[in-house]
Parts: sequence; C-alpha cells; structure tokens
Amino acid sequence: GPVGAAATPPVAATSAPGEDNLDLLDQGMAWRSCRPEVTVSPPTQAGAAGAGPVEAFSDSAEFDQLSNQVLLAGGVVLTQDTQELRAREVRYDRNTGVLQASGDVLLTRPDLRLAAGQIEYSLPGGTGTARQVRYRLPGILARGTAEKAELLGPATSEYSEISYSTCPPGNDDWQLAAERLELDRAEGLGTAHNATLSLAGVPVMYLPTLTFPIDDRRRSGLLVPSAGYSDRHGFDLSLPYYFNLAPNYDLTLTPRLMSDRGILLGGEFRFLTTQHRGEIHASYIPSDQRASGTASRGSLAIRTSSRFTPELGASTNINYVSDDDFLSDFGPDLETYSRSHLKRSAEVHYRARRWSASAEALQFQTIDPGIPGSSRPYATLPRVRFDLADQTGGELPLQYGLDAEFVNFRKSGGFVQGRRLDLKPSLSLPRREAWYHLIPRVALRYTRYQLDGQAGGLDTGPDRLTPIFSLDGGLYFDRQTSWLGRPATQTLEPRAYYLFVPRENQDDIPVFDTTRYNFSLASLFRDNRFNSADRQADANQLALAVTSRFNDTASGRELLRASLGGIVYLSDREIQLPGRPVETEDTSPLIGTVSARLNRQWRSRGQLVWNPDSNQIEQALARASYRRDNDHIFSAAYRLRNTTSSQTDLAAIWPIGERTRAIARWNYSLSERRNLDALAGIEYGKCCWKLRALLRQQVRGTNDNQDLSLLLQLELRGLGKLGDNIDNVLKDGIYGYRREHD
Repeated sequence: GPVGAAATPPVAATSAPGEDNLDLLDQGMAWRSCRPEVTVSPPTQAGAAGAGPVEAFSDSAEFDQLSNQVLLAGGVVLTQDTQELRAREVRYDRNTGVLQASGDVLLTRPDLRLAAGQIEYSLPGGTGTARQVRYRLPGILARGTAEKAELLGPATSEYSEISYSTCPPGNDDWQLAAERLELDRAEGLGTAHNATLSLAGVPVMYLPTLTFPIDDRRRSGLLVPSAGYSDRHGFDLSLPYYFNLAPNYDLTLTPRLMSDRGILLGGEFRFLTTQHRGEIHASYIPSDQRASGTASRGSLAIRTSSRFTPELGASTNINYVSDDDFLSDFGPDLETYSRSHLKRSAEVHYRARRWSASAEALQFQTIDPGIPGSSRPYATLPRVRFDLADQTGGELPLQYGLDAEFVNFRKSGGFVQGRRLDLKPSLSLPRREAWYHLIPRVALRYTRYQLDGQAGGLDTGPDRLTPIFSLDGGLYFDRQTSWLGRPATQTLEPRAYYLFVPRENQDDIPVFDTTRYNFSLASLFRDNRFNSADRQADANQLALAVTSRFNDTASGRELLRASLGGIVYLSDREIQLPGRPVETEDTSPLIGTVSARLNRQWRSRGQLVWNPDSNQIEQALARASYRRDNDHIFSAAYRLRNTTSSQTDLAAIWPIGERTRAIARWNYSLSERRNLDALAGIEYGKCCWKLRALLRQQVRGTNDNQDLSLLLQLELRGLGKLGDNIDNVLKDGIYGYRREHD
C-alpha cells in the first residue's frame, strides 16, 4: 500500500556491530568516587522526551508501509536527542513514536539507566513500562533492582518490589528494600513505602514511609537526628526539622531531649533579600533539672546585615543569655563557653570613595561574675566616626586625612562616665617606586572630654593636643634563584620607621576603652602603642625590620617569607596605662616570623618574640601541617603566650586500613598541666557509608571541670546522616580538615 505520513521524523537504518548491552550499564559511572561526577539538572517541560530526529543502527531493518512500523534486529542502537536505547530487537511505530524492545534492553537518559528483558517505551513522552529491571541513577550514584518500573514522564518514575543503595555494584553494605519507590526529579525527592533498611545484610530498621533527597535542593522535612552521651547532659537526642518557607528565608526547629536536664527547644531563622540578610538563633529550656531552682533558661542571638545603597549599610549583633552559666552548660566548645562578655551592637555606616562615616550603639552582657565592675566594659551610646583620605594633584601629590570620633561612655555603679571627642588630621608626602618607598607624615591629635563622676581634684573637662611625626622608608631588592629545585625569585626588603611623639600629661584622663596592642610585627609600624584615644603614647624611637621572600617564578606564588624586627628606643616611655611603671628599656623585644610552603602538602609557620633584657622568650608559635586530602591530615603546634601560658596541639586523620581511618586531637596546656580538648576515635566505611565514633574530653569554663562525651555518626550516602555533627567538630578542632560541602 501507499506510504502514510510519518508522525515522527524518519528513521535511518545502518549496520553496527552487536555487543552485550548489559556491560554498558555502569560504563562511565564513578563508583570509586565518594561523590557523583554527573550533574543532572531538574527537568524542563520537555525533559527527557525526544523532539529531534530518530537515528537507528542495526544488523537488519524491515519496514511495513501499511502499519508505518519498523522492525530492527541485531545490535540495535536507537537514539533521539539525549535518549538512547539498545536491544537485540526493536519494533518502532513511526505514527506514535512508541517502541517495544526485547533482549538485553538498555535505556539510557541523563537521569536514568535502565536494563530489562523487555520494555515498552514512548520516545516523545519519555514514558514506558519495564519488568525485571536493574536501574542506575547517575546524578546521585545510586542503583537497585525492581520487579517492575513505570516511567511516568521525564520527571517521575515508580518502581515495585525494589532494592536501593548507593554502594558500588557487588557491594551491599547497606541496602533499602521497599514495596514501592517513587522518584520525583521535579521535587528532587525519593519516597519509599514499607521500607526496610539493612546493614551488612542484617535488617536494622523498618519505615512505613521514607522520603529522602535525590539532589541538593532545599526542602522542608526532618533533618539528620543527633544522638550522643556526655557528662553535662546525659543521653542527648536532637530532632531538627527544616521548614523551607520561601526561596529567601527558612526556619529550623530543634527539640533536644537531655536525660539529665530536660527538653530544650532551639530554633534558627534565616532570611536573605536584595537589601537585607540575617540569622536569629534562640533556645529555651522550661526547667533545667540540673540547675538550682526551677527557673527557665534560654538564649537569643540576632545578626543582621543590610545594604540600602552601594554606600549605605547597617548591621546588628545582639546576644543574650538568661544566666551566667548558660554558655558553660550548653555551649558547644571551649571558645564559646569561655566567653566573659556578650556583645550587643547596632551600626549604620556610609562609605564613599574618599570618606566614610558610621554611628554605633554598643553594650555588653557580662556573664563572668568574677570580673569586678571596674574591669567591665563601658557601653558606648553612641560612637560616631568620620574618616577622610584624599590627595592633591600635581607632580608631588600631598595626601591628607582626618580621623574623627565622638563617643558617649556609660556604665552604672558609680564609675566615671562622660563624652570624648577625638580629632586627628594628618598630612603625608609619599614617594613610591619599584625599588623603594619613603613616606614622611605629620599629624595633630586633639582629644577632649566632658566627664561625670570624676574623682575629686581631677579636671572634669581635660583635653590633650599632641603632634605626631613619622618617617617610613623601605628598599626592595630581588634576584633569581631556586627553591627546592624550582626557579624562584628571592627578595630582600629592609624597612625603617622613625616615630616622634612628645609627652603630654594625661593623668586626668580616664581609661574607657583603651588597652595596649599585642606586640607583633605590625605593631612596629604604628604611631600609637595603645589601641584607642584615652592614651596617646609618647615616642622617640626607630623601628627596624627586614623581610625576605621566595616567590615561584612561574606563578608568583609565595613559597617562603621570613621577617625579623625590633625597636630602638631613644627615650623612656612615660605614658602608660594606670598602675603600669615607666618603661626604660633601650630596645624592644625582637620578633621573628617565618612561613613556608614546602610543597603542595606541607606548610609551616613560626613566630618568636625574645626579650634580650630579660633573656626570655615571651611569645612563641610553631606549627607544621600536612594535608594531602581529608584522609591524610597531620598538624603539630606549640604556643607560648605572655611568657608563662603554653600549650601544645596535635591532630591527625590517617588511614589504618582500606576502609578505616583514625582520628585524634590533643590540645594540652603545659602551664596548667591539664587537657583542654582531647578526642580520639575511628571512622569506618568508604564512600557509600561511614560510621564515626569519637570519645571527647574538654574543659568547661576556666575551672578544671572536664566534660566527657561520646559522639556517634552513621552516614548513608543518598539517605543522610544519623547522629552527632562530627564534621563540624573536626573542622573546628583539626587544622586543615574541610567539610565536603565547603
């Protein structure tokens, strides 16, 4: 009969060699990797459905004009757009685009690979039915079997009597068996019904319904529970639930059950708009069974950042706890529960090209009852700043600037309070070339106070006018050399900084917010050894330093930097904080720093502050670290502060078998002879699952109380993590460790 009009594009038939299609089921899938290498985007309306021409390769082809059907046999390979079907025999209807395939059938789409004995499939719609199925999900490196598979379109599919796992073929360390599995790529979710989870072939959990992500999109649902045990809380179980309220804000509520304390409810709200972003954290426990009395306890933290225009912005940082012991009881680490003050601030700032201005209100909540009132920080209500920096034109551009600040200091308890105005105009004439810089600079600092509660006999309106002169000069030399066999450029950079500030009497001026800078390489080149305006240091001194670098010639990357510096004092330093004696030494301590990148894995850093007058080392830091990947990490560090406080920090993550790695960290205070933070444990598993077990002992607060806790975490890739968030513990405690999503 006559050839009818084709409903789909024509088919081209060409001979191609036959092959076992099942061998291609896992071809190109990175089962040895711990993360998928194939990225599958959520489907569009067209999805996997075909619209382009259909091409077919086979050993033989027959065409029936009456039915407009094509019969392909022997090594059939049929493709359309991103779809490919292989089989021994295919009957294709050109009117409808539907085909029936049999014999080693393999259907390949970007989101799915499906092997079956036979299949009926629509190329235009991406729908079909197959039985006795083996399937692969390339986007998440998952696999399984099913009695029946129904492809409902480019986005959804259903499977009956299934198995599901993310372990490589031949490895069934964990497996999910279910009566029915639904995969919805539009939502990015998989849902299993009447599911049983097995570990090493042993059933461990039955779940009537289990929903799990099949991509990394945000969605509402129960997050990974956390369970553990510690001396502070007893058995500790957290069940976080995530609410994806909108694309730009979300909420996480975390009920936390502690056998020794009770129930604590925690929450985190996050938002992000074109102008604002922020986080609100809150926690509340109605009655702490370990606390004295039955009073409720809680905390609140609010952090926001706003950008109204490219120049105008604002921020807030508000923190509150119900009692002094809340952080020591519920804080996650030593840094958190060792805090003495909680900051509460709100700021508005404007930053233009040549000037900036800001206004800030700042208060603190002191949570260490041992700190006397005289040592507690003042509130600044408000602090207003204005900074200007610009230069004139011409052959010798003159740079000028102004630092201005007004602060209102407040503190209850009968302490002196008042207002401070600080003005610091400056002029400089910088000269810079490739081989040197020379910067003379003069400034005039005027500070005035209006005080309340000033001690008798002292001025209630003291002021101070101080001229400041500095001369900063440096040279730059370089030469070509080598570093560990690689071509490198070595530099030699000597620098000298002369500073002169005459002494001005400041005995009537209180100390509101001023402390002394820690001695460092940067402090050699400051015009004040105090960090705020209550004291302007007198000075007649010369700072000398030299730096040498090795830079990779090809990339310019810094391979080694070493610096040495100190100050020669030409007069005594009479201006000091209250209670501190006049300094009469002729020289400062010497400070040396070195940092080196020996190769891609090894890095080291060191710093030493040595006082030649007392022949003592006042500060020291030495660190060496090795990182090849997250399975091979080692670091060793030693710190000395203020001559007496010293500690060591050793950490390592290292394989001790094909599927096992050891985890350890030991942070020890040599001066106090006690552990600060120690953890040891193992991680067993590889890629598709991991089990971590850690034993941790850490100090709580400034006393010698030690908290012992057991941390457990089971991760099944593709389903989630159950237990404590050990990733965060390792990131905070082991130098060089990175979470997978960082």
